Amino acid sequence: MTDVAWQRIVDSAEGSFSVELPAGWQADIRLLRLGPTLRRVVRGVSPEGTVRLSLHDPDLPDFFDPGSAMFVQPPVQQVAAYVPADAFLPQYLQQRFGRAAGLRLDEVRPEPELQQQIAQQVASRGMQPRVGVVSQPFGFSEAGRAVDAVAIGSTVDFGPGWVADVCIVFTTGGARPDRDLLVHVMLSEQTDAQWQAGQNQLYAQQQALNAQQSSAWMATMQAGHAQRMGNIAAAGAANTAIHEARVAMGEASNAAFLDQVRQPVATADAPGLDQQHAAVNAIREEETVRTESGADVQVASGAEEYFVDERNRRWVGATGNVQANDFTSVGLNPDDYQQGQVRR
Repeated sequence: MTDVAWQRIVDSAEGSFSVELPAGWQADIRLLRLGPTLRRVVRGVSPEGTVRLSLHDPDLPDFFDPGSAMFVQPPVQQVAAYVPADAFLPQYLQQRFGRAAGLRLDEVRPEPELQQQIAQQVASRGMQPRVGVVSQPFGFSEAGRAVDAVAIGSTVDFGPGWVADVCIVFTTGGARPDRDLLVHVMLSEQTDAQWQAGQNQLYAQQQALNAQQSSAWMATMQAGHAQRMGNIAAAGAANTAIHEARVAMGEASNAAFLDQVRQPVATADAPGLDQQHAAVNAIREEETVRTESGADVQVASGAEEYFVDERNRRWVGATGNVQANDFTSVGLNPDDYQQGQVRR
């Protein structure tokens, strides 16, 4: 790479980021929103068409470790154990270009300087993940023409989840792929500060809206509970002495039931949630409840206590003092439900 004049090109969709490409190149620079995820696309072609750049594959999902207990949203998210970069990149190239004629995969090479730069960028955001970066020359035939290329692949492991990225420079006509050109473009990417501030503001507004909706739902639940308790009290005052005797017997049964459901879960204290799981729960307005057997059940947030029928994972949320009559009044058997512990 010698005497290259660079031009900075801005994301055509939202202005979210920019990147440097050689002046005069055709470019496709944009941000894609795929469900809950954001993907960058950087494509560049030289004026004569013999050099192509492809940064980032929007089809690559975010990965979550099988033990993370994350609720993934295919195809943009996938459950898979972490794969180091030196194993991931050859697998990716084989899968992506395996049908190309004469596919050739050369030796995988470590990229320690790039690895250190990526690790420093991530560390500046307060994270200390496991980072791997490698490169691999390869080639194939396309429409009767020989294509030579160099791919740079990275994998970054954050613990419960990990991400992979692949950037490639392709050449035709016998020219050697310019790795330095590819690295320059990769390192030139910059996120627009104004766009990022706007995204942060939108996130804060959504969190505030979620809190308002949760408060409104809680107020509705509490009003319904108060009305239900008032109806029970009014009906009890009008009962005959025989009915009062039955109520007394029922209260004894209630006391035994409450003693049972208020016992601590015998398996283990419900562990707290990791940051990503807690964030997903906040977005979905859900809670994760640990049952007596140690299973986790997703429930709607807003209640103070949750009771779970472990035979079918049905659950009931309640606010305030819970009585067995609250179950029977809606056609449920209180003996079928055990109190769960909310994981936070």
